[in-house]
Amino acid sequence: MNKTAIVIGSTGVVGRELIQQLLDTEQYNSVLSFSRSPLNLDSEVRNQNKLTEYLVEFDNPEQWQELVSGNDVFCCIGTTLKQAGSKEKQRQIDLELPSKFAHIAKQNGAEQFILVSSTGANPKSNSFYLRLKGKLEQAIINLDFKRTVIVRPSVIVGKRPDNRLGEKLSIVLLSALKWLPIINKFRPISGAQVAHSISQLAQQNSTSKLIIKELDELFND
Repeated sequence: MNKTAIVIGSTGVVGRELIQQLLDTEQYNSVLSFSRSPLNLDSEVRNQNKLTEYLVEFDNPEQWQELVSGNDVFCCIGTTLKQAGSKEKQRQIDLELPSKFAHIAKQNGAEQFILVSSTGANPKSNSFYLRLKGKLEQAIINLDFKRTVIVRPSVIVGKRPDNRLGEKLSIVLLSALKWLPIINKFRPISGAQVAHSISQLAQQNSTSKLIIKELDELFND
């Protein structure tokens, strides 16, 4: 099948895994990565000739918007307040940037948008982070792609270039107590599993216009 996949957030723990999986599938003959920093893929990653890597400044869409041309957009962007440095900066990264990118992709003819969101995402949440994720989900749905897929993982486990101490402690605690019903729905999931789920969901032959997958469903995919 002659399709092009577009990935933003490709240097993160889900994005890196996703890039490798998309390069291996016959569903896509071309994979476009948009990021601020290089991917630095392992030398043994197969089919790297299918990959086009664009290093861009997202604040200047006039420099890259014409390059956003493909069928399916995968959004794996996510940061923390500590990483971002302020709530305003986190809002720009977790909400404004992907919303703008999605708008441009839709204008350029993309048909499907696959979003990695979060367990508990809600535009009215008391949590600033979950409120951002909920608002982003709504913004993507409102763009009315031919098909929208939203997945809601909890804490994502995998190799990261940054040292997220709080997140590591959360992983240890949630893993230790995952047998408790109230904790189980927030149990950690690997970046590889999330990447596998969204890759499979994107390739499904479904007539559903909107698909939302909660954490338990991601473990079953």
